[in-house]
Amino acid sequence: MAYTTSELAALSGVTARTLRYYDRIGLLTPPLAANGYRQYGQAEVNRLQLILTYRALGFALAEIQALLTRPPAEQAAMLAKQRKRLLAERRQLDRQLQALDVTLANRKGGVAMADPEKFEALKRQRLQENDAAYGQEVETRYGKTAKATADARYAGLTEAQYQAMTGAEGQLKAALLRYLAAPVLPSAAAKQAYTAHRTWLLATTPNLTGQTHRALAAMYTDDPRFTAYYTKLTGDARAARALRQIIEHYTREPEAN
Repeated sequence: MAYTTSELAALSGVTARTLRYYDRIGLLTPPLAANGYRQYGQAEVNRLQLILTYRALGFALAEIQALLTRPPAEQAAMLAKQRKRLLAERRQLDRQLQALDVTLANRKGGVAMADPEKFEALKRQRLQENDAAYGQEVETRYGKTAKATADARYAGLTEAQYQAMTGAEGQLKAALLRYLAAPVLPSAAAKQAYTAHRTWLLATTPNLTGQTHRALAAMYTDDPRFTAYYTKLTGDARAARALRQIIEHYTREPEAN
């Protein structure tokens, strides 16, 4: 059976405008009937069903277009990869909902949140925020295993270790502000900023090397999200570049390695 654009739109629940757009980008291109109108046959109906299925699974149109040209085995591999991504998103949503439920209960007075619970909820929140903002970049540069290890170390921090890490962040801010007021290398303020930043990283990366430290510093200027973080931390747009220069200077000194 053949369908016109409006008939297939009614059958599938997709708007006629969407079908015409799919045709325009080459995603779903029906043959033309003798009257010049689009005519969707069984092959196009089956393809549309796949397109809608993949859209429901979270694939972008460009990904679907590529997916439909792949052999079945490659399609299966891409679907498996998408399943892993969706599971990771679901786990993150589950953690967010759990933290939200505990916080709501605490606010309403129904359940008193003990200090350890508050601390664990805070760590989960920070992990989720960091993953949303920087997770993909870190994973791309260092791999899933390295990122997962660092996340696990962060999640396993004791309250004392977490406070020490937070304190190091505060020391870094203060030292960076002193350095930016008089940006000279080497200097006491620069060395203090380097030491505070290294202490901060060591909480989750105990095997930190000079090379890894420099690679992280490179992201601070290469990726605007990291640049924005240090700008917000200090109120100075020069902060990310200054910190990178400091790290590159001190990681190349023998006593810093």
